[in-house]
Amino acid sequence: MNIAQVLKAEISRISKKEAKALTSATRSTAIQLKKTVADLKGRLSALEKSNKELQKQVESLVQAIPKPVEEPEVKGWISGKGVKDLRKKLGLSQEEFGKLTNVSLGGVRAWESKSGMLKLRDATKKSIMAVRGIGKVEARKKLDEMVPAKGKKAKVAKGKVKGKKVSRRRK
Repeated sequence: MNIAQVLKAEISRISKKEAKALTSATRSTAIQLKKTVADLKGRLSALEKSNKELQKQVESLVQAIPKPVEEPEVKGWISGKGVKDLRKKLGLSQEEFGKLTNVSLGGVRAWESKSGMLKLRDATKKSIMAVRGIGKVEARKKLDEMVPAKGKKAKVAKGKVKGKKVSRRRK
């Protein structure tokens, strides 16, 4: 063997040993990072899968929730003459019309005496608009349903106040 070849082989062996010693710390870190990346990829795929399942569940729940019923906006305007004409068309007294629309007798009288457009609350407008679409017979039915049965009204006899007799002395 040639000394040059032996020396070359020895230098090569020592350089490989030194290079291995210098890169071993980096190599162990790289191996640890590869394991961490593989673990994170697994977790990510599991999370994406559960996310898709949850989205499906949310969509099915959203579809199961009943949609809120939007009440139509009360359009149109109401005048005092219009209220009076509607009441007469239905053949109702002012008091009966007030009961049907949930308004006092004084309110109906005030409406009918005003000219031009009435400024009403939305609830009142809705009740009047609802009455606009019915006929005489239906109006009577609704009133009959509202009025308590006969015999349940409080009776006030003459000469009595809250169940006690009132003495009537003459002087």
